[in-house]
Amino acid sequence: LAVTRDGTRILSGGDEGIIRVWDVETHKLMEEWANYMAGVVCIALSPDDRLAASGAEDGKIRIREMRQSREIKHSINAGYSVESLCFSPNGEKLACAGDKDHVIKVYNVGSGKLVLGPFKGHKDWLHCVLWSLDGSQLFSASDDYTIRCWNSETGKSIGNPWTGHTDTIYSLSLSPDSTKLASASWDHTVRFWDTHSGKPIEQPLQHEDFLCAVAFSPSGEFVACGDKK
Repeated sequence: LAVTRDGTRILSGGDEGIIRVWDVETHKLMEEWANYMAGVVCIALSPDDRLAASGAEDGKIRIREMRQSREIKHSINAGYSVESLCFSPNGEKLACAGDKDHVIKVYNVGSGKLVLGPFKGHKDWLHCVLWSLDGSQLFSASDDYTIRCWNSETGKSIGNPWTGHTDTIYSLSLSPDSTKLASASWDHTVRFWDTHSGKPIEQPLQHEDFLCAVAFSPSGEFVACGDKK
């Protein structure tokens, strides 16, 4: 799922390879984009809501205009299944995390060309990639139970992997002030990390099932999380 910045539209994807655009207020389907031969795994919107990027199980990324023509600007072959996409804060780059290759790649949004990567370090599938709010770093979460922080200009890992979870880490969210990172895991916990030191802070939040999503509220005072049920 992806939600526009103004909160008026939701984009959803699924196994049938179709992206649907919904009106939040009326719950009505506004558009359908059927351009994949494989299931849609992830969707990301540019900071200005002008572009939508989607990743599929067959390793294809499509970057599409959200306004007027709905034209597909770029179709990129990223390799293995695309598990996570994230636009840089200035909207000029797109980070991609894959599964079987265990790496992060960064593409230029204007040209569709690979400009950095692959970032290597994780030992298992990646499920989430996230830019820091100033664009200087990337955070990633993996089946290897770790979070990594990367220099977004060099692709080099910053410090040691962040450890503490005991199962797959599926989702990450940054606090609005960028000082905290929340992580949701299949070990039934949400954990919090200091983004400067990479150290855990506060106590983990316990849940009853595998966690698949986490998000800070706009104020940073609350977090919402979702499980497999």
